[in-house]
Amino acid sequence: MILLGFICGLTAQDSVDSDYVIREEDVISVVVRDEPEYTERGIQVRMDGWITLPQISEIYVSGKTTKQLETEIAERLRYFVRDPIVQVFVDKVFSHRVTVAGKVGRPGQYALGAPTNVLEVLMSAGGPLPTAAVKKIKIVRNVNGRDVQYPFNYKDILQGKNLHQNIQLQNRDLILVP
Repeated sequence: MILLGFICGLTAQDSVDSDYVIREEDVISVVVRDEPEYTERGIQVRMDGWITLPQISEIYVSGKTTKQLETEIAERLRYFVRDPIVQVFVDKVFSHRVTVAGKVGRPGQYALGAPTNVLEVLMSAGGPLPTAAVKKIKIVRNVNGRDVQYPFNYKDILQGKNLHQNIQLQNRDLILVP
């Protein structure tokens, strides 16, 4: 995955699990086979969790999987289309975010557009500042209601050592750069 894909969000060419749960700010496409007038691409899920589709108007999508949404849209379209075949694609994932805090070029929140590791996010955040304690970076993740810390030694990673530290990030992870 190239860094540009991380910054811009997951693209349709990337793989999204059929169990992926759609959230606010994600961008989806609804394709109705052989019915282009009912096909809508690049629909951003509003902050209230709703989208608007032709003919069926408003539909609440936040918290639903792509498969659940396909079934619901097909049911609603049966009034207009005989045996509709509906596919829902997640074009971009913007709902999954991590926070980078501390001594980096650009602290803040970053969208996880695809499977992304610590180094990729640190580079997007402008990298550690010269005064940062690069051997003492921590990733904080909430696991079952408890905060778990994972060590990250930036210097080791750059030297190709201890690469197991460069973990894949999850929604709501916090990267602390002291």
